Amino acid sequence: MSWTEKLDGFWKGLGIGIFFPLLCFFCYWLFMHSYMSFPMRFIKYLMFGQMLSSTIKICALGNLLIFYLFLNKRMNRATKGIILSVLIYVALVFYVMYFHEESL
Repeated sequence: MSWTEKLDGFWKGLGIGIFFPLLCFFCYWLFMHSYMSFPMRFIKYLMFGQMLSSTIKICALGNLLIFYLFLNKRMNRATKGIILSVLIYVALVFYVMYFHEESL
């Protein structure tokens, strides 16, 4: 059984699609703002500067790489999980934009 057959599942794709942007968010903090405590102070910093939704968008963009990798490897069930995770992140961005970031 190859690695593509092991990872070709809806729930595995959903888990990877949710975890990868979180990993990107952590790496962004680690390489750019590691002097702040993670996660509370860093998230408050992003909310104060009205950058939280933009940061989430950039981190969720990493799912595009995984989506195309899975699509080229013909891992269709895992690709459906990635698409659902993107929709979850879209809902999160809308929530942050309209309820936590002040409008100008």
